[in-house]
Amino acid sequence: MKRIQGIDSIRFICAFIVVLFHFGLIKETVFGADPQGWLLWVKTGLTYVFNGPAAVIVFFVISGFCIHFPFRNRPLRNLPSYFSRRLIRVGLPALIALYVWTQSGVKVTSEDPGIFWSVICEVVYYLLYPILLPIGLRTGWPVLVAITQLAAFGFAATHSADIEHVTGGYPAFNWWNWVVGLPCWITGCWLAEIFQEFPEPGTFTIWSCRGLVFTVSVAIQTARFQIGSLWAATPFTLNLFSLLVLGWLGLEIAYRRNQPAPAILEWAGQRSYSLYLTHPAVPGLLSLTIWIQPSMLGGAEKMVFIVSSLPIACAFYWLLEAPSHRLAVSLSKYFEGTKRGARRIQGVRGVQEIQGEGI
Repeated sequence: MKRIQGIDSIRFICAFIVVLFHFGLIKETVFGADPQGWLLWVKTGLTYVFNGPAAVIVFFVISGFCIHFPFRNRPLRNLPSYFSRRLIRVGLPALIALYVWTQSGVKVTSEDPGIFWSVICEVVYYLLYPILLPIGLRTGWPVLVAITQLAAFGFAATHSADIEHVTGGYPAFNWWNWVVGLPCWITGCWLAEIFQEFPEPGTFTIWSCRGLVFTVSVAIQTARFQIGSLWAATPFTLNLFSLLVLGWLGLEIAYRRNQPAPAILEWAGQRSYSLYLTHPAVPGLLSLTIWIQPSMLGGAEKMVFIVSSLPIACAFYWLLEAPSHRLAVSLSKYFEGTKRGARRIQGVRGVQEIQGEGI
């Protein structure tokens, strides 16, 4: 697959937003039990400014784009190659990270799988893609997006109690979260079909789009907690947000045709999955050391967690994720080679059979 500039940078920014969403910048005790004046404004702003679920929706759109990109002009015929590359690439690091979680004291249950809810969704989408591909090519991806959006809205509307239980949060449906997130992922497949149609924007335009996406994500986060309505819950608002993400990512890709992305962000973006997987375990891992004890950090606790998550993610990437990726690629190429070899054998047999009939 041709690497498209800027996608990895966006991945890292979104992963870092998830980290900030989970940790926060400042420990809540710093604000006191009942903050007033500017402290209240700072606490409120920090509560709403980092929208982790919105960043996950961007992940979904990017994932759909990357999966469909190599198959937009050719059929998906070698399922063993496809599944080995995708499922091992995502699943093996996730299983290892789950083990790291348990060893660091992070509780994971079927009712509360933590960030693994989105990994489960990704695995489901990879499994569904061979079915979705011919449907999308036949009906058109916009039609498939519309159908799945209506299905997701209907599903969420009939599970209002689950949404209220998590205060309007997105992962409210346990093992059925994938139903609500599916249209966002398919939106990425649609983007892979039309990304070349986007005009190249100027610098002011692209920064305006980035500002708009960020502002809307903050508004969605604010509405979740401040508006007492089911329809302000993120299973509804973030699914609509994915359509805005479609347009924004299309312009980002067009912008990078002649504007290279920062090398440091592209490098960090290749490690964003490790950052996403490992950051919840950071407090527990630090507590196992003798030189960093979270209980002794006071108001700097959150910042230490955030800073520490970066080298821990890099170590996880080098030691575990990158080898998992290489294994996935090797198995995928093996299955590709096996199928090519089978085609060659069938071709020889076909020639022999035809020649035999001619004699």
